[in-house]
Amino acid sequence: MGVMPEIGQAVEEMDWSLPTDVQSEAIPMILGGGDVLMAFCLPIIQIVYETLKDQQEGKGARQSGKSAAIDPEGTLCQARDPQGWHGTRSNKAVFGGGKYYYEATVTDEGLCRVGWSTDKATLDLGTDKFGFGFGGTGKKSWGRQFDSYGEAYGMNDVLGCWLNLDKGEIRWSKNGMDLGKAYDIPPHLKNEKFYAAVTLKNAEMQFNFGDQAFKHPPQFGFIGLSKAPKDHFINSKIVGSGTINSKPAPNAPQAIIIEPSRELAEQTYTQIKKFNVHLSNPSVRVLLIIGGVNVKDQVDVLQSGVDIVVGTPGRLEDLISTGKLALHQCRFFVLDEADGLLSAGYGDMINRLHQQIPKVTNDGKRLQMTVCSATLHSFDVKKMAERLMYFPTWIDLKGQDAVPETVHHVTLNRNGEIHTSVYDKRDNFGFNIVNFPGLSGDVPRLPSYSIKISQLIRISETEGIQNQDKTGTKANKQKPPPYEKKRTPVMGVRPGTQEE
Repeated sequence: MGVMPEIGQAVEEMDWSLPTDVQSEAIPMILGGGDVLMAFCLPIIQIVYETLKDQQEGKGARQSGKSAAIDPEGTLCQARDPQGWHGTRSNKAVFGGGKYYYEATVTDEGLCRVGWSTDKATLDLGTDKFGFGFGGTGKKSWGRQFDSYGEAYGMNDVLGCWLNLDKGEIRWSKNGMDLGKAYDIPPHLKNEKFYAAVTLKNAEMQFNFGDQAFKHPPQFGFIGLSKAPKDHFINSKIVGSGTINSKPAPNAPQAIIIEPSRELAEQTYTQIKKFNVHLSNPSVRVLLIIGGVNVKDQVDVLQSGVDIVVGTPGRLEDLISTGKLALHQCRFFVLDEADGLLSAGYGDMINRLHQQIPKVTNDGKRLQMTVCSATLHSFDVKKMAERLMYFPTWIDLKGQDAVPETVHHVTLNRNGEIHTSVYDKRDNFGFNIVNFPGLSGDVPRLPSYSIKISQLIRISETEGIQNQDKTGTKANKQKPPPYEKKRTPVMGVRPGTQEE
């Protein structure tokens, strides 16, 4: 299936000799770059490891070469590629308030786009939702949306780039003439760090960040970018030396796996750690983010660096909304037990996170999304897959009619109490719960031991529970029909869970 020997060794040590039918289909699909509805752990670990290895060895980084260059003073940027765009940004960023300004002068013919970006933006300024650009054709750009603004500019024109963090505004000027407000900074970006940024195609620009006198000095309390007070600026961690360093921020994982419950998150985290045991140099760092754990400890691990995050929706969204967990390097977005996530009301949260994740990472990799569900054919899962996934492949070896007409469940919790129920199949998309008389409430959603139906009558009789069928009459004492001996793969069901 193309799995690395180190991962194969870990699987063998867990006494897994053969893959399941689902694994046989899904793993090669994910390794090949596809969006898949089913299994995910093994291929994601492998691709994350291979990406880290490439970064360690310097593979895949974009070279400036003869096409683009920056002078030793760091104020003249030049790109000599007539076919492609080349971008860069300043080595200092501002944040937390203040009014800042810099000038960019067009010193050679070509196409330019200049402005401001965060460290989450790509170097192709204005093509994602983390950077704001103004181009020589008289177009402003953000999120790949190009709108008319101001007027065109060219050779020898001086562009003033204005950033007002007090009001959350961005604007430009041309040769001292104010072109008006271009953008209101979105609320989720107001606490970000902003860099001066430029993208060029066969062009050249000279920059003045305030160390020299401005040709058109700013007014209204604006200061040069290089004059920002110490408590409002930070130096970039990226050091340019001819090659663009694409190393991600430490709190920006490559894979995010969302589980509907703490128990499932812990189970997935444990399995990934087992599969990961023989991978080294570099190691794949995994973090479990769930409630009930000190959030400071989780933030400390994030700041030290993490590659795969497994977590539950509430704590994940808390860390993402406060900027503690970044999504701009996410390459895998995984929804495990997606039907459970949707039924619990997390559909809007999933949509919000998907919108925040760039569909192409800085190193040119496309976002891959994987969905695992015990009811792949539910209406909600289908609609979500159609809306969010990129030509997804359905790994379903049984089909939507594979569930038996009536599946009986009996659950023994840790206190020794027995709960029984019947899941009666009503249609292709869901089940109605019919409780036995004398028992109150649904089957508890907690770690439990699942008992085969052949044990149901014996255990119930021992505990003095009178079994009745759905119509309220006393259950027949006939022995339940024998189970088939052959293994039947069930989509999305984990060993040891209550769906068993």
